[in-house]
Amino acid sequence: MRIRRDRLRLLRQKRGMTQSQLASALNCSRAAVSTWETTGRLPRPDRLQLLAEFFGVSVRYLIEDEDSHSLATLRLTAGMLAKDVARMLKVSSSTYCHVERGRQKVPVRWFPILSRAFGIPSELLRPLLDKSSSPKAGGGAE
Repeated sequence: MRIRRDRLRLLRQKRGMTQSQLASALNCSRAAVSTWETTGRLPRPDRLQLLAEFFGVSVRYLIEDEDSHSLATLRLTAGMLAKDVARMLKVSSSTYCHVERGRQKVPVRWFPILSRAFGIPSELLRPLLDKSSSPKAGGGAE
């Protein structure tokens, strides 16, 4: 999962801002803004949330993700770190990350907790059961 570099750059340019000005508004370094725009690397979830709020767009508008209902997308949209979700689920961060990356199935007992944390009905999480049945390689943002 990556940030949509073109959208970020366009939003910044429409405001007539330099990377330094955006960095100052977000209380981060110009190098961080440059990295997001050139490599597509995701900012931390809290910074991604600030970026979306600053430009008046959704987090989903700013990120590239072929699966908009993945745990990673839902977590990022909520502005949460993987360790925060793991803490709510009362599991280790590594266990949560394995599930988020599709290496393990999503336990059904997580659904009510994730539903509350992400602010969505449990029914919208049900497709995750099917997706997690076949592990996929690769990682995602944490």
